[in-house]
Amino acid sequence: MGCSSSEELDKADYKNIFEDKNVFPLANETERSDAKLDKVENFNNIFNAKSYNTKNPSLDYPLKKIWEIDTDQNLNSENPFLSEPIIISSHLYLINNDGVVFKIDIDNGKIVWKKNIFNDLENTIVGTPSISGSISNKDEIIIYVNSGYNEIVAINGNNGNSIWKKKYNLPFRGGMTVSKEFLLISDFAGNFLSINNKSGETNWSILLGSDYSSVYTNARPIVAKNKIVVPGTGGAFFVIALETGEVLWTENISSNKQLPKVFHAGDIVANPIFKNGVIYLVSQSGNVSAFDINTSKELWNLPIGGFETPTLSGKTIFINSNMGLLTAIDIVTGKVRWTKKYPNYINVDSFFAEKEIAFYKGPTLINSKILFGDNDGKIHIVDPNNGSDLGSILVGKLAIPPIPSNRKVFFLTENGKLLAYK
Repeated sequence: MGCSSSEELDKADYKNIFEDKNVFPLANETERSDAKLDKVENFNNIFNAKSYNTKNPSLDYPLKKIWEIDTDQNLNSENPFLSEPIIISSHLYLINNDGVVFKIDIDNGKIVWKKNIFNDLENTIVGTPSISGSISNKDEIIIYVNSGYNEIVAINGNNGNSIWKKKYNLPFRGGMTVSKEFLLISDFAGNFLSINNKSGETNWSILLGSDYSSVYTNARPIVAKNKIVVPGTGGAFFVIALETGEVLWTENISSNKQLPKVFHAGDIVANPIFKNGVIYLVSQSGNVSAFDINTSKELWNLPIGGFETPTLSGKTIFINSNMGLLTAIDIVTGKVRWTKKYPNYINVDSFFAEKEIAFYKGPTLINSKILFGDNDGKIHIVDPNNGSDLGSILVGKLAIPPIPSNRKVFFLTENGKLLAYK
């Protein structure tokens, strides 16, 4: 203020940069109280992590634990993320941060087999191991695992035997996506690769570029019909032709918001979401946007950022926003149905402990209810129509969002415990 001129500024087009003080456009009264969700359906297979985020899977409440196993890993400073599992034909496949792959029967929690695929993972600071899978018309299951560095191995899902393995030029950045005969992944230099998932040979590679301040992420590309949506660095994303790798269009949704330092980078670390011709993207620095995938037209934008992949059903997208704000947005108008505020920080009342930002896991929609994990290990069950609490269960602090499949929900905690509820 001491260096400013005496000229009065017109602030009509300005917006408050602090998310918890923003005033959002609200849906009308009737639209606020009805999320207009898709119908509940049984949801079985998850071939790529987070591919359940446009479903309304079935489950019977109240939740009851049916089994628990130890996946032999922990979230800590050397392992800042744990990999999300996939589920195929009533079996859960998981790679831990020591490079061990598990095949687990989801009905009883028995380990069918586990194999040490990567032997030299001292830490996962460069990148978290990731896993994807496919199933053929003859029920042949192939599991693809990435070391978190520059190696991918294809595994027979029945017995765990290696089919092919290949090292690539550079470490990978983010997770993998399998679609048809393609394995899709980015590297740390900003190259995006399409790999033949039968042989491991590269079909094509295109340089998309990389921001110098890019952050750690396990976000993966998504396939939208014959196009690929690639979350990039610095708030950029790219829409690419699946067959050729041609960049069809690109846009940037970063926002220079003065949030705590962890939010300063503009990277998109939440998975994109695609439904009915529209892609939805959330930047960690403070924006959520909806784009027509064919025309590149921005349909709406709100000053809401986040780290976690949103969930979308019917006419509503639910976002775990920065600083403890759970938000429901009408996908047609971009107006807010409701917001639910959770604590911004932990250790606020502790005299000796330093105040820390609170992080939440989810939201995950299951049987028309939202599951939302907090820092105390409590899973809040939330009404999607108004954000009110319907109850909670205590499972332990989560490393990843709740995962629904086969009328069950799975929780992976920070100390590596995998729990199944139904």
